[in-house]
Formats: sequence, structure tokens, C-alpha cells
Amino acid sequence: MKRWQRYALGVAVGLAAGGGLVWHKTGSAFGSGSVTNGIWSTSLNYGIASADPLTRAAVARRGLLALPKTETVYWAASRDSEGKPLDGSCTYALSGKALDSRWWSVTFYDREGYLVANDARIWSFSGASITPEEKAGWTVTISPNKPASGHWLPSAKGQPFELTLRMYNPGPAFVKDPKAAELPVLKKEGCA
Repeated sequence: MKRWQRYALGVAVGLAAGGGLVWHKTGSAFGSGSVTNGIWSTSLNYGIASADPLTRAAVARRGLLALPKTETVYWAASRDSEGKPLDGSCTYALSGKALDSRWWSVTFYDREGYLVANDARIWSFSGASITPEEKAGWTVTISPNKPASGHWLPSAKGQPFELTLRMYNPGPAFVKDPKAAELPVLKKEGCA
């Protein structure tokens, strides 16, 4: 092998390895924020100019169009309450109370951050979906099969997934201590 070919091969391998590492780091940075609360994690630096380069790259990769924490807080969950990765073949119960924000939603994504096609065309559950009686406590079933009753987010069998909880205009109590906020809990009920 000629000298220039070795250099070209070295550059190509270096670019491929470096690109793979960057892709991996920016993909995992979104779900490993500096604030953790139960299954949820976030960074309060999303959407601000002074965020570290890794956070900014992760936000850009996800196409988040992030707003600062005074406007919106984005929580990510990729594991259940037992610490196991979320699996579309399983049935989960996501339960909580009305959140301390003007508006909130929980959205179902694949592990790359894209909405998952489903015949029901349901991808999200929000505070607007709950009745006044449910403000003290609501439950959403996440499963590939529609439950007989109640709220439902469809999953895809055999496909890992993650959830994003968005809190728009969080309340003063939340802003003061996001780690103490009462966020939804996700429990696995069984797998197909």
C-alpha cells in the first residue's frame, strides 16, 4: 500500500470513528440531563445560548426547537420505574396528577425521536385530555392493543420507545425546585 493510501485510509477511519462517537453522544445526551426526577430527566439549559456544546448538539439533532426553562421544560424518559428500557410489546400505566404548568403533554417517540406510525393516529396525551375529576389523578395505558376503556397511547410491538413530557410555562413552585415536582409515574403491567 502506498504512503498516500495509508494516509487516506487513516483519515477515512478517523472521520468514521469520530462521526460515530459524535452521533452516539448527541443521541444519548438528550436523555441524560442534569436534573432527574423519577424516570424523567432534563437539562434546564435547553433553549439557551449559553448551553454547553453537547447539549446544543443534542437539541439540534433532535430538532427540538427548544425554548428556555421559563417557557418550557422538556423531560425525557426511556426507562420504566424499574429501570428497564421501554418496550413497545409491553403494557404500561402512566399515571399522575395535573402538572404545575399552563399546559403540558406526554408524547410517544421511537428511540431516534420520531413519531411512530399507528392506525389510531394518537401520539400524545395532554392536560387538555383530562376531565376536571381527573385533575387529582389520571392514568394512560401505553400498549400495542387498545384497552377496553380509558386513555391510550399506542405502542408498536417489538419497538423500543421513549416519552417526552413538555411543561409549558411551568409554575413558580416547579421552577424553584424541579427535582421535587410530582411528575407522572410509569409502571410496567406486563408484556406480550
